[in-house]
Amino acid sequence: MTQPTACLPHPDWCHWYQHLLAYMPRGVHWYHPLPPYYTGYEQGTLYDWDQYFEAILQIYTGYPNDYARNAVDIFLGTQEDDGFIARSASPGQWAGFNFQHRDMVKPFLAQILLLIYHQDGVINWLKDHERYSKMVRYLKCWITRFDISKQGLSVWRHAQHTGMDNHYERAGRIDKAKRNEPLYCEGVDLNAYLVRELLAMSQLAQILEYPDDAAEFAQLARQRIEAMRLYLWDESEQIFYDRDARTGELIRVKHVGIFASMWAGVATEDQASHMVNDHLLNEDEFWRPWPIPALAASEPTYTEGFIPGENTNCCTWRGNTWVPTNYYTFQGLKRYGYDDVAKELAAKTLTLFDRGKFCEYYTSESGTGTGRKPFWGWTALAMFMPIEHSLQIDPTLINATNTAGSAMRQWIKHQQ
Repeated sequence: MTQPTACLPHPDWCHWYQHLLAYMPRGVHWYHPLPPYYTGYEQGTLYDWDQYFEAILQIYTGYPNDYARNAVDIFLGTQEDDGFIARSASPGQWAGFNFQHRDMVKPFLAQILLLIYHQDGVINWLKDHERYSKMVRYLKCWITRFDISKQGLSVWRHAQHTGMDNHYERAGRIDKAKRNEPLYCEGVDLNAYLVRELLAMSQLAQILEYPDDAAEFAQLARQRIEAMRLYLWDESEQIFYDRDARTGELIRVKHVGIFASMWAGVATEDQASHMVNDHLLNEDEFWRPWPIPALAASEPTYTEGFIPGENTNCCTWRGNTWVPTNYYTFQGLKRYGYDDVAKELAAKTLTLFDRGKFCEYYTSESGTGTGRKPFWGWTALAMFMPIEHSLQIDPTLINATNTAGSAMRQWIKHQQ
């Protein structure tokens, strides 16, 4: 059988790649006695879901696998008795790290470990220092403490917790004066991430020869898929929506996170068809000049900037396109057989990157790069999307083996 091949997706690709290799050492940090790790943030902050997408970059560029494992270890080292882990960590002046948030780490830790296992086959590390039991406690915290409705769906604490920092429309905001915590948004994105995390944990348990745990995590993933189809699918609009755990009512805000339902394999074939044809490719919603905006253009607060009263010192997720959400939507499209749409999305994302190289995010109408620059984090995945499509690889697939990393590194080697 002939192996798929890929041409250079852009004449300047090799030049960009050399720039990426020049930037990435700035992301390596080592604060003794903690082990070295990699982050896309020069100040050394570790963020939860960033770590997952940055791990793919590290794999593709040949960075030590230990960096990504060490980042997970740093998170696990701060775990509280009930399994809670904070979602970010910043270097501290004395003790190594300050864990600042009361937001739970997003469910990507098992997915990171499975990514790295696929590269080097190291698994016994997870048995040492109670790491495996810590992983179990962290996941059970997500599926118990954050299941407010007791219907098998977990909630975001507030907008910033989603990672889409100013999605107040769907997840609310904390009123510090009143000490008010919204804690109600059963996010499509969150629960899709949890499906993937449970499946990844099931794979890790299987590799470690814990068959009972593997079966339990797989069953929990199946139950969450059914809960999402039952409670989060809106038959009238043929779309997934977040739900308010307090009332059981759908939160009718169209945001890019709904496409995580395809990445996780939650959507049925019919649901995926509607998601793609009625919504993703709808120019009045998500298929803007530079897709995919974090909010649909049909939303009242769709704007490339900030709305009055917002904190303008952070990033914005409205009329703005972010590579990681494009990336997982791209993978979901391939999963359901929408190869032509996936190819077009990859090409548009690469062109967007070309217009504003190594920017943190982009405007969905004008295609302007904004935020941090240079940014050597998840944005650089745009460079690899067309190649992944041509080589027919997907490093995010949750299965026992995945050779995407070696295939990409071999392709890069042939270009040099």
